Amino acid sequence: MDKRPYHSPLRQEQAQATRARILDAALGLFGASGYGATSIAAIAREAGVVPETIYATFGSKRGIVDGLIDRVATPQVVGEVEAAWAAGAGDPGDQLSVIAHLSTTFWGANGALASVFRSGIGESDIADEWATRQADRRTLFEHLLGSWPDSAFRTGLDRDEAIDIVWALATYEIYHLFVRDRGWSAGRFESWLHGALRREIVAG
Repeated sequence: MDKRPYHSPLRQEQAQATRARILDAALGLFGASGYGATSIAAIAREAGVVPETIYATFGSKRGIVDGLIDRVATPQVVGEVEAAWAAGAGDPGDQLSVIAHLSTTFWGANGALASVFRSGIGESDIADEWATRQADRRTLFEHLLGSWPDSAFRTGLDRDEAIDIVWALATYEIYHLFVRDRGWSAGRFESWLHGALRREIVAG
């Protein structure tokens, strides 16, 4: 008798749909009630599953957070950024449009998750996540600007300071202030960010 495992495309599709439904439910509840106040039972009710399904899929509430991170921080995103950056090689000012676009679209799509991490700094289970994500962003910018010659930077500005400036200006807090609080369109913010980055770090 053939005892090879049976893989049903329909079953896999259903499992992925259930996983996405759990993640969406958790993200909404984390944002509305806070990470600590949200129970597995509440997530299960919101997602229309039993708690056992959540434990089988993610293992724990912290596992759900890891799932939320994996859903947005994909190698494909980084690969697309690096490809766009390489395509603009030789024009530092133009390359910065890649960062402006990445920041605008990423925060626009994932602001809810960023808010959960920011508000969860006091939660022991996820207290380190915001700092970890911020460090990862700076590492990416360090990698990108590492391709520039020293002459590309504004006089008096060294590479490390330039990376700090990009890291600070392209953060969620500034996006939130302009777009969420002040009502700027995404296009207006992206254009402003690109111009600000050019003025602050690129040699005239």
